[in-house]
Amino acid sequence: MDGQDTISTLFRAISDAEVQAVLSDQLMKLGQALADCFQRFRESNITPRASHQFELRIERIIREAARSFLQWCLGSLEIEQDDSMPGTIRYRDQSYRRLSSKTQHEKILTRFGNITLTRAVYRRGSRGKVIAPLEKALGIERGATPGAMDLVGRQVAAAGSSQNRCVEVIADRTGVKIGHEKLRKLTKMLADSMEPHREACQCEQLQKWIDQAEKNGKNIVLSVSRDGVSLGIAPFGYFEMASVATLSVFSEGKRLGTVYMAATPEENQATLSKQLTSLLSGIIRVRGEKLAKIVYVTDAGKVETGYWKAVLRKLYVDGCRIKIERVVDYYHASERLTIIADSLKLSTQQRSEWLGHVRKLMLADGGWGRVMRSIAKMEEIYGVKKAALEELEKAKRYLRRYRRFMNYAEQRGQGCPIGSGIVESACKQIVGERMKLSGMRWKRIGAQHVMSLRSILLSQTWQSTFIRMLEGFSPVVALNHSAAQ
Repeated sequence: MDGQDTISTLFRAISDAEVQAVLSDQLMKLGQALADCFQRFRESNITPRASHQFELRIERIIREAARSFLQWCLGSLEIEQDDSMPGTIRYRDQSYRRLSSKTQHEKILTRFGNITLTRAVYRRGSRGKVIAPLEKALGIERGATPGAMDLVGRQVAAAGSSQNRCVEVIADRTGVKIGHEKLRKLTKMLADSMEPHREACQCEQLQKWIDQAEKNGKNIVLSVSRDGVSLGIAPFGYFEMASVATLSVFSEGKRLGTVYMAATPEENQATLSKQLTSLLSGIIRVRGEKLAKIVYVTDAGKVETGYWKAVLRKLYVDGCRIKIERVVDYYHASERLTIIADSLKLSTQQRSEWLGHVRKLMLADGGWGRVMRSIAKMEEIYGVKKAALEELEKAKRYLRRYRRFMNYAEQRGQGCPIGSGIVESACKQIVGERMKLSGMRWKRIGAQHVMSLRSILLSQTWQSTFIRMLEGFSPVVALNHSAAQ
């Protein structure tokens, strides 16, 4: 009702005849410009270079026509006479009073270039904040339309997008080169506005994958993973451990999809733990009965193990204990086998043959026990290098400590992943490919903005999250009229 009241009191009625008249004029100008462009092309020497320039000219002509039409459309919405507009409006529980005359807002970024809007403005109190109801109703924020914000956000979240690269791509798409400051402001606004909707949209995406697997009657497994990745922190250039987490849906051992989360360096990665627990609890709450199994697949790092002990092994959702099985990453276990092979007095060929044998043996039924017996036998027959004795014992302690999390044959038989490759790939995709380009160093807040946007993009939830953000913008409500329309 507030939105309807806003439209009826702030915006004027536009007749079909008015629209048709403007459109006819625009199309006539467009047609003439295209005809002139083609005539110039025909009169020149027809070469690949001329063909290229011809295409670029057509692109510029059409972009300018779209920009001009969009500017008229948005600029024609508001009531023309100032005194016909409401004297007072309410926005975010604050009252604003109309100023005496309309003002222009230049260089509003759109997908077709910059436009200028002449619109009424309202001020809170005598010297407070000034807003334009037309821009709030249209979703224009930080000098950009929703269409432009969508374009900018996707580019900021894309792999390899340094600030300069973002500016170049946006200029190529819109014909307008924006400054780094405007780019950072738009990035901050998008991250701050989209993050509150991230979890709900990721939960919906996980539900879609689970429902997709259920239609085929497949065994459905939810895999939880997390890991750390170094990130260069400004201004001193030292590196700290950022955190990344994933939730993946598997059906008969095949991954259907993954959602991503990431957080800047923090002691014990508390923020990521909170986000991961909340999303995991949410999907269990709505689709838990359809999951055959939930597994936690990570290496045996301090934070990863601490999260298992503190949260996952005793997780309750709505008063019900949730069974989650832990799997220590097979490839980290294999690294310990490599250390043990290097510690034995073996020839190069013997080392290669035995290492290949025990790696396969670890994946077989009863694999852990058979591997440990093989290690003991090799020590007895060939002996251990004196200098490598400490490393050998350390590797064996690792295998003994995490024995109960190395039932790889059983996990594979139930369609569960046994490696943390997904989250390690996530570290590369979220941080490595976007935030560790040559010379990059980050302030924590700026890094979090980019990580949030990139996580949403990689989770295949950009569109739904962006739409929720737009729907969450506060409406402008008219309180009174200074004159009848």
